Amino acid sequence: MTREAVVAETEAPIDISVPKGFPQSRKAEVRRRLEKLGRFTDEPLLGVRLTLRNPASHSRSAKWMADASAVLNGRLLAAHATGPEPVAATDAAVERLGRQLRRTAGAEVARRNEPRGIAKALEDLAADVHDRPVARLKPPELRDLIRTRTWAPGPEGMFDAVADLLDLDLHFLLFTHVRTGEDVVVYRRDDGRLGLLHPPRSPLAGENDILAAEPSRYPDPITLERGRGEMDVLNHRFLYFIDAADGRGKVIYLRHDGDYGLVVPE
Repeated sequence: MTREAVVAETEAPIDISVPKGFPQSRKAEVRRRLEKLGRFTDEPLLGVRLTLRNPASHSRSAKWMADASAVLNGRLLAAHATGPEPVAATDAAVERLGRQLRRTAGAEVARRNEPRGIAKALEDLAADVHDRPVARLKPPELRDLIRTRTWAPGPEGMFDAVADLLDLDLHFLLFTHVRTGEDVVVYRRDDGRLGLLHPPRSPLAGENDILAAEPSRYPDPITLERGRGEMDVLNHRFLYFIDAADGRGKVIYLRHDGDYGLVVPE
């Protein structure tokens, strides 16, 4: 990857990462797309970044992946998109990130975690559900396990967690519920709705109408080895479980590079 820093119309530095040998003319076009982010908000943007990847560049049908992020008022926003070529992928990522900037800027900040705001965000994301980067499969025995901490900043309520999920354009978010102290997961379902995964017999079951709540597939805590073994066989998008080693909720997921990620709570 090569890296260059440019300055947008808003004077916010933009950091671009592209594959080695990426044409300068295309890089300039990508930069112009990113400069449009400044039009979505009057607040200063910081930490604007874009990473472009083409994991299967030997295949003519392979899609480009664009990962864009920006910091607005101290809050990290991120978007992921794919396209048949790098500029199209960048356009899709900028559009998604722009929707988040509009939703979180100014007065919208106060409404980001209200049911009406969440419902509107879900409508905006409805068309994006199936347009996601596909993980490159490795043989199970070659998959490393990469441990990461959750994006959730700490214990929080349900609507705050959903707002974080949408702001960061994530598939799922592991967080500790502020009221019950349980490690639970909010996630985007294939039918466009939001889901909630919680431990069996949790008081969070059926808590509200916005999330489709369901318990973990395991009635009791399991070992990490058992969870990984199921992933090896079934290739779930992600697997939520309560770890028998410490009683905390965790998530194993298949990363874009074909390895496993293990998300652990704060």
